[in-house]
Amino acid sequence: MLASDHRSRVVIVALALGLAGCGSADPTPKPAAPQGSDPVAWAGAFCGGLGDVLAGVSAIAKAQPTPQGQKDGLLEFSDIAQQAFATTARKLEQLGQPRIVDGKRVQDTAVGFFTTAAGTVGGQRARLAALDAKDPDFVQKASHLAGPDLGAASDQMRNLTSNKELAPAFRSAPACQRLSAGAGH
Repeated sequence: MLASDHRSRVVIVALALGLAGCGSADPTPKPAAPQGSDPVAWAGAFCGGLGDVLAGVSAIAKAQPTPQGQKDGLLEFSDIAQQAFATTARKLEQLGQPRIVDGKRVQDTAVGFFTTAAGTVGGQRARLAALDAKDPDFVQKASHLAGPDLGAASDQMRNLTSNKELAPAFRSAPACQRLSAGAGH
């Protein structure tokens, strides 16, 4: 009877070790995955979105000098800017917070900025589309819609881009380098 008790205990211990993962073929524990995204990739998505918005300015520059041409150029720019802001918010959400201290706050600020900007541009686009280019006061009315009021959000963005942990990522990301080089011209 002692032999069967011993065999039962060995089987139970072996089963318990197997279920617990002890004695498996991979004895090295796997490190926990780092929380958050690579700061350079995150900064690249951020700058890429701003670059896409700025690229839309060419639609205004190419517009015919007539009121209808100006309206068409502003509508095209609005479409480009709204899409760029919304796409960037989605990209940042997909990447997740940057792997820095206070990454969640940084993420929430950036996604909030791009989401708000997309909504603001969309609202202004609708008001611009409703204007009649043949109205003698079209240019004056359109000028009141020329740019979204993103002053508070822009201040938040300046704080974000000067974040001491993200600053190296903003300097290293190719999209940020292109954006910076374009701003100098």
